[in-house]
Amino acid sequence: MRLFEFEAKELFRELGIPTPVGQTIKCAEEVFSIPAKSFPKTLKTQVLSGGRGKAGGIKFADNQEDAYHKAQAIFKLPIKGELPKTILVEPKVTIKKEIYLAILIDRAYRGPILMASAEGGIEIETSENIQIVPVPGANYSNFYARELAAKVGLHGIQLIKFAAIVDKLWQVWTKFDCDLAEINPLIIDGDDNFIALDGKVTLNEDSTGRHPRFAGQLVNHLSDLGDREFRGKMCGLNIVELEGNIGILCNGAGLTMATMDLVLHKGGKPSNFLDVGGGANKDHVKRALDLVSSSDDVKVLLVNILGGITACDEVAAALAYYKEIRPDAKMVVRLVGNNEDKAKAIMDKAGIPMTNILEKAVEEAVSLAAKA
Repeated sequence: MRLFEFEAKELFRELGIPTPVGQTIKCAEEVFSIPAKSFPKTLKTQVLSGGRGKAGGIKFADNQEDAYHKAQAIFKLPIKGELPKTILVEPKVTIKKEIYLAILIDRAYRGPILMASAEGGIEIETSENIQIVPVPGANYSNFYARELAAKVGLHGIQLIKFAAIVDKLWQVWTKFDCDLAEINPLIIDGDDNFIALDGKVTLNEDSTGRHPRFAGQLVNHLSDLGDREFRGKMCGLNIVELEGNIGILCNGAGLTMATMDLVLHKGGKPSNFLDVGGGANKDHVKRALDLVSSSDDVKVLLVNILGGITACDEVAAALAYYKEIRPDAKMVVRLVGNNEDKAKAIMDKAGIPMTNILEKAVEEAVSLAAKA
């Protein structure tokens, strides 16, 4: 679950990381409640999409009237299709230096890494000066922070201050079960203070039950998702939308990817990636079928289930129900494994062809999609 910038900064401040002291507004008129003598201010759109600065979502205002007009423009500015519901208003700060800092899980290192660059800010994605320090076994110590500081060219008191920020960011990362905790930029201001000018935090969704403060918040943090992806999250299904016309429904990420690869190899185009997971029952599969077929682009449903924990007859029962309510729907089904014989009886009764050969199923789905 990705947090908005103002929420990430709340976690930073809670663990002692300095940030600008700002406030959020939900309409442009609220700027007139901000003391006139506190200007100039920075207005920052609160969306989950990246690239806010380049897209015009961050503006500077010299006074209330200026802030009012710029806030109006920001509220009307979609970034990657996402309109803000909130703007963060903060003091404008003097920037002497920008640094990039992040903690994340890296598969290559099989654990958490500290990552930093002496070139922070909006150009970080093109930076070739990214420094990495692995934290073996997640057994963190200040030594790793100081090693990272030295790698980005800091020394003396700046090295010590930077390492202290890394210590506190590590506390954020561990306390809130983060997949990512990022500060970009971490600035050094005119008084040589380190300040988190921006923040990005991604919480591991499987851990949110351990944090009551995030209970019920997922629905408010999916504004960057497409319609099907949003609905999938709400019913416990992870779907990735693509641009083809063959709806894919499998169990297991590896099987789903292999099925998509074979569809592409045979000249077809998948409409989505959907893994119903292990142990999916009839109702779960019904929701998955509804979700996959809800796109007007989907002309054929390709179902590929390898029954282990998932029982084939549960899947077949969902397919029979779907065929009953959508008799004209084109489906190609491969069911193999647990309760396969029971599944075949259900499918025969419903008049749905079933195969146990994946390549045959894919070729048929691609052919039907091409004709459609």
